[in-house]
Amino acid sequence: MEPALQHKRASHITGLVVRLLLGATFILSAAAKLWSVDQFELYIFSYGFLPLNLSFIAARLCIGAELALGILLLAGWWRRLSLTAAALLLLAFSIFLGYAVLAGRTDSCQCFGQMADMPPSVSLLKNAILLILTLLCIKFSTPEKRRRWHNWGAAAAIVAGLAIPFALSVPDSWMFGASSERYDEEALSQIIDGPLADKELRSGNKIMAFVTPGCPYCRMTRQKLEYIASRHHLPPDAIIYVEPSDIGANTFLKTTRGASPLILLMEDGTVTSTFHYRNIDERKIEKALR
Repeated sequence: MEPALQHKRASHITGLVVRLLLGATFILSAAAKLWSVDQFELYIFSYGFLPLNLSFIAARLCIGAELALGILLLAGWWRRLSLTAAALLLLAFSIFLGYAVLAGRTDSCQCFGQMADMPPSVSLLKNAILLILTLLCIKFSTPEKRRRWHNWGAAAAIVAGLAIPFALSVPDSWMFGASSERYDEEALSQIIDGPLADKELRSGNKIMAFVTPGCPYCRMTRQKLEYIASRHHLPPDAIIYVEPSDIGANTFLKTTRGASPLILLMEDGTVTSTFHYRNIDERKIEKALR
């Protein structure tokens, strides 16, 4: 075999292997984020760039973009365009991670969801390696013989990739509107005037959040409320967290009727709105507590 032909074949194989590796990485990253999308939403929301409802959308658009690119790379459709888009996406993620490093963030960046606890600094290094591989793939990739059905396949991959995250995990703001959560009014009144009398819940606007240790949704409820409080500079005593140990397990169960987390927005001791984890209304809370 002639040296030029050998070189061409080696370049083709190298480009193919790297492209398949990149495609699989994007799909794995998208699947891992989608599996723990609640945490990914909270991570985006924690930076304060977007309100809670838009964080739901942004999380799924990120996942969808990765999924669509992964499918295109594996299939080899729109090869040069998809590789260029992958490089730009990695660059955009890297800029965001650089900001996270400069901001002193050391918590998991959610690049692979809950599958890997990867701080921004490590993820930035990972992205640099992937970006180099992408540029190598662009260099070694051979021109594709584009056929009409390739265009249809690529278009379908993009639509499917962007739609799947919304179909498999519908944003909370699309599914859960205002609701009336059940609670025991008599038991609530007793704990306001009894074990929690020092919280002065009969005066002013406050939130009572009934949460239990070990409950993942209670933990994420705390995170949501804390991010809302920080984002809108709410008074430090505006949110009261109530656990079974604070008022007694039996009283806790009676008040919440066995359902937690339970969030009560109160005005001078009177409940004006109720929420669960999925339908927390950032705007209503901010308006009431500022």
